Amino acid sequence: MKNMKTMRWILPTTVAATVAALSASALADDSTSTFRTLSYGVGVYQGTNGAAKPVYAYQPIAGHDLVAAALGQPLGTVLTNQVLALQIDCDSSTASLVVFDKPSSNIIATIAASTSVNVVRQQDKDITPFPNRERFVAQFAVAQTNHLAGGFLTVAGRLQLDPTNGCPRAIRVKADPLDGAFGDTDGANHDDLENHDIFRAGVGHAVGVIGLVFNDGTTNTVLFPEVRLSFRRSLD
Repeated sequence: MKNMKTMRWILPTTVAATVAALSASALADDSTSTFRTLSYGVGVYQGTNGAAKPVYAYQPIAGHDLVAAALGQPLGTVLTNQVLALQIDCDSSTASLVVFDKPSSNIIATIAASTSVNVVRQQDKDITPFPNRERFVAQFAVAQTNHLAGGFLTVAGRLQLDPTNGCPRAIRVKADPLDGAFGDTDGANHDDLENHDIFRAGVGHAVGVIGLVFNDGTTNTVLFPEVRLSFRRSLD
């Protein structure tokens, strides 16, 4: 899918002109940012009952489960030094859900990598060089490694942008009034119970399918009707 990073027909004229004029310079910045990400969803996969008839079976998946699967650990394992994160380019052209290793401050595994990212941006102040926020829809291919067996995710959400350079950033921010209309909610922090940070790069949600190796050794195709995502403080 073609990346439509500038959509003049939806942005105000002055904003669209600003984005277009800058697209050849700073918006081409290839630097990346990494944000601590919280995630929670309930998946449904195929089960059978005592009469060998098909029934729904359910599998809760939090961010730590995705990390565990990517590293070949049993689902339910909480690795406090390895956490889920979003890595994204400055111009929001590519993104990945990754495993970030806190002791080494390095990314050690990729959970899913974007195959397309489409954005629309908002510039609230004409005097700033760049927009200060964006909404996006991105498609991700899930990795086939360790206890991840492929799949896909479609992620929609919003990110805060630094109006001095156009790059995503985490700030102290309140909920956007459009979050409810777009299905975005900032879920409870179950993975970092001691961390009460109030910084957010953004919030989003995902739908998709992930192949997972369960703790009994079986590989199951798990449907995710909704996954909540909260993009938080910078890990850079």
